[in-house]
Amino acid sequence: MIVALHSAPKGFFKTDPPYGSDELLKFVRKAASLGFKAVQIGPLRNFVSIEGERLRRVLDSLNIERNVHVGGIYNAKKFASTEEEYVTAQKQIHYGITLCKEISSTLVSIHPPLFATRDKVSKKLLSKTRTRFLKLLKEEVDFASRNHIKIALESFCYRPFIFESLQEFMQFVSRFPSEKLGVLLDIGHVYHIGIDLYEAAHAFKYRLLDIHVHDATLEKDFRTATHLPIGKGAINFLEFINLLQEIGYDGWLTLEIRGSEREIVKSKEYLENTLKH
Repeated sequence: MIVALHSAPKGFFKTDPPYGSDELLKFVRKAASLGFKAVQIGPLRNFVSIEGERLRRVLDSLNIERNVHVGGIYNAKKFASTEEEYVTAQKQIHYGITLCKEISSTLVSIHPPLFATRDKVSKKLLSKTRTRFLKLLKEEVDFASRNHIKIALESFCYRPFIFESLQEFMQFVSRFPSEKLGVLLDIGHVYHIGIDLYEAAHAFKYRLLDIHVHDATLEKDFRTATHLPIGKGAINFLEFINLLQEIGYDGWLTLEIRGSEREIVKSKEYLENTLKH
């Protein structure tokens, strides 16, 4: 396994993403100086000017592995009923795949749509949203596959997203060949919502391509209960690393924490020392 750094941690730049080319180059060089061998570029929520070839040259010169995270926040109701939201989602995913090509990456990860309300959603609307998301993904998975790029769907398998359980999420993902569509497991969000990490890891093990790593608690407010530095929450990371070894996972552990440079480095060192021993 390799410990990577997500380019979004507030506190690292003291600003919020999305970042343009100059900030991303600064991020990549800083990550390398801290000993990271891999970075995740994203989230690409809005279209910003990223010079892919320039970014690739710097990544290559530093011998840094890379992938892309689109991280779009798509309004599920609008996605189901308007072309505008559908096209926005399609353009963002397409842009992420194109950036992968430019920086010589083979993986882009994306979000499913979510509902802006936690009120109960009609089965008809839920079905329509999933059908349209399936249509969009089929188109973009084919585009990615032609360019030798895989797509990973992030594990938002609970309300207010369009999947309400691990089983529903995996039924959807299983509509695609495993060599074309995989899963990005976000352990902080899954833990916070009350899903068992053992169950999630085993459900995803044959499609697991990346893992977002941050500590979490079971407090109600996800904004304060997730994206914590390792040790600031309640996740047993030693147990989780053992679980990943048990299922044969040997991919990325991508730190997605909100913290200082010191907290990011300490989290990195903890993971690497745990893997070593």
